[in-house]
Amino acid sequence: MTAMEFEPLSDRNRDEDGSGTEGETEHSSTENRGDGTKRRPPGRHLWRWAWLYVLLLGSATGIVVAAMIRMPEVDRLDDFTPGLVTRLYDRYGDEFETYAVENRILLEEGELPDLLVNAIVAVEDERFWDHGGIDLAGIVRAAISNIRAGEITQGASTLSMQLAENLFHTRGRSWDRKISEALLAVELEKRYSKQQILTMYANLVYLGEGNYGMEAAAQYYFNHSVDELSLPQAATLAGIPQRPNAYNPYRNPDLVVRRRNKVLRRMREEEMISEERYRSATDSPLLVVKRHGRVDDGVAEYFAEEIRRYLEDRYGSERLYDAGLQVRTTLDPAIQTAAERAVEEQLLALDHEKGWRGAPSRLETEDLEDEVLPSWTTDLELVPGRWYEGIVLEVTPSAARVRIGERTLPLEREGFRWTGQRDPRNLLSRGDVAWFRIGDHEEDLEDQEDQEDPPGQEMPAGEPNLLLEQEPEIEAAAIVLESATGAVRAMVGGWDFARSKFNRATQARRQVGSGFKPFVYGAALENGFTPADTLMDAPVSFRGADNQDSYSPRNYHREHHGIITLRRALERSVNVPAVKLIDLVGIDRTVDFAHRAGIGSELPPYPSLALGSADLVPLEVAAAYATIGNQGLYMDPHLVESVATPEGQILEEHLPQPRKAMERELAHVLTHMLEGVVERGTGVRLAQLPVALAGKTGTTNDYSDAWFVGFSPSHTILTWVGYDVKKSLGNRMTGARAALPIWKSIAEAGLEEGWLKEEASFSPPPEVTLLEVEYYSGRLPPPGGEPVIRTIQEAFVTGTEPTLTWDPKWGRVLDLPWYQQLVFYIPKEGERMPAAAEPVLPEIETAETTTTP
Repeated sequence: MTAMEFEPLSDRNRDEDGSGTEGETEHSSTENRGDGTKRRPPGRHLWRWAWLYVLLLGSATGIVVAAMIRMPEVDRLDDFTPGLVTRLYDRYGDEFETYAVENRILLEEGELPDLLVNAIVAVEDERFWDHGGIDLAGIVRAAISNIRAGEITQGASTLSMQLAENLFHTRGRSWDRKISEALLAVELEKRYSKQQILTMYANLVYLGEGNYGMEAAAQYYFNHSVDELSLPQAATLAGIPQRPNAYNPYRNPDLVVRRRNKVLRRMREEEMISEERYRSATDSPLLVVKRHGRVDDGVAEYFAEEIRRYLEDRYGSERLYDAGLQVRTTLDPAIQTAAERAVEEQLLALDHEKGWRGAPSRLETEDLEDEVLPSWTTDLELVPGRWYEGIVLEVTPSAARVRIGERTLPLEREGFRWTGQRDPRNLLSRGDVAWFRIGDHEEDLEDQEDQEDPPGQEMPAGEPNLLLEQEPEIEAAAIVLESATGAVRAMVGGWDFARSKFNRATQARRQVGSGFKPFVYGAALENGFTPADTLMDAPVSFRGADNQDSYSPRNYHREHHGIITLRRALERSVNVPAVKLIDLVGIDRTVDFAHRAGIGSELPPYPSLALGSADLVPLEVAAAYATIGNQGLYMDPHLVESVATPEGQILEEHLPQPRKAMERELAHVLTHMLEGVVERGTGVRLAQLPVALAGKTGTTNDYSDAWFVGFSPSHTILTWVGYDVKKSLGNRMTGARAALPIWKSIAEAGLEEGWLKEEASFSPPPEVTLLEVEYYSGRLPPPGGEPVIRTIQEAFVTGTEPTLTWDPKWGRVLDLPWYQQLVFYIPKEGERMPAAAEPVLPEIETAETTTTP
């Protein structure tokens, strides 16, 4: 049977104080005589037999109406399953997100604790254990009350009738509704035990804030399961269903306490609890879990949304929101937290460099002290590190007064120092609404090691430090992959999921710039080149999309190095050698290598591809780099490990399927070259980190995209920074400046937390030979220990080691301008060259061809 939808239990025609079955009325039915005895009020005899008339009339009406009503089949409940919550769990089994139309956690029969059972029965149906679905005494009492009022003001619903109402949607204040509920209640009592009825009621009843069922509400309001509830907490839950919107602990706490105490009083009157427990419970505060609106922003929201879209596409919306799927994901919460923090810090730093743009909105009213912003919750608390909207009440030459919720705080110069202004009147004025962050006091920072709770979770004593902020316009993405498995351990898709749900890690297509070069060099290695081979870095033209020699790549610094090794060209991200390589190796071979590594997007067959002209998805770029770090084995990046039903039946499970993309020795040589990028090249800011790292920066010509993609022996990390609309980040905003700081922050957290290991290294396979070579020429050091300019350890596929040795004169050759080096260089077959220039080398003999670099 298809799962049915439910509506929350509505007002049940109770009396004013909320009682439904207790028989309390507002007026006394007797008066005292003067002699102390009681006399009946006038007209009492008219009502003496009213209960009998009502009962007979109701029974007759019920028989007639029942014959006209098509009753739902109660037997269908045997196959009935209410909508369940789909739950996402991280790699350690902790829940971090749910999806459902109704937030519900089902209890099995016998899991409802006696304490909560007694509270429910006491306030909703004290004769529950005795009646067969209909409480005749309650019906008579309600009928009398309604006749007196001249309208339906009081109901007589038993728990069984309330369950019928919720199951079959018999709604409205009418006699036919009550008769339907009564008949259904009798059928339910015939079919199911009292415990089963109670369990169904506890699973289906609505308790506000989107929570259906006692277990979901217990966890939401108290962070406890039902079997962990205290007496006051159980009474609170039992009292909510009568009017779930009114009895909301966050909106009307005083009203909820009164309702809770009424439940406790009924429990005491029914002798379910002692007088001592009753008094102790009524003296207890409400103690619900505090929620802070924006302060309680979710964790891994982009990660969770990516999974939600996948589940909806694979299983459909109905199963996603109703079937209670149990989804085990690859998320590592510590890595995710580090990635989110790194993105936030760098985007704020970049935004602060661009200066204050002004308050985003303004209130024109005079009564600013009484204004309430939509982002303020009724129980708003100020937590260090969090952002809040504030209303500027006053601005002086040295400070401003800002109201956030019920508090008014000073914004002093330290709080807006980043703007470059000393006078806050140049920044704000009365009525402005802006973002403010709560900072920590210095004295609190000194005491954080002694605190049991993590810093930033409790408000420090004294006046909080207020900091002016603004939302960055720049966006970013960050991905952390486990290279050996393809498991996505963290994913950040932008500055704020609430602002934009567009996931830049998986949905954006951006030019990767020089971040594509490793695939060009990988294809070159695969086709016979080595890191020590040289090319001529000089102005040259290539055949472009117009089929003419119209494409002339330029280097970043608008200068040329002349003779340069492939290693140095990659480390320094020199453009011309990269385009020469793709021209020499062939675009088709380069495209094939990139696709095998993990790039799935279409790659344009033009020389500019070498410089990252293709629009690529960040996740596929990260996966391709991970292939290099994983010794040439491609692992499909995935976020879902398994999907199961609530009963534990596995619907899908990710099974690793490694695919060989390149030879492991080639992958190691390429990794060794990318290590040089970190040690000496554009990624040198990472060189001080005590862990083996390899990677590559990426920058587009107009500085609209900034990248750093790199890997350790265990993890691959990608970071990207840019605007959603193609727009320059600013002059010199390279990958090293804009994106690498995010990467570094994530890696530093990894070293601190232990998921990056200092002792780990890239171990060469047997097919790789490590040799000392002269860095600038790629040649072997001369025998006999002659001094060389600089040596490094170079990796070669065994059998491709260099044979030529370095000579001191080559240091002098490589110091010459590129056009004077041309005479000493023998071009590779098919290498495009500029027109030769006449060398001027009065002190250097002409070199033999055997020693040409």
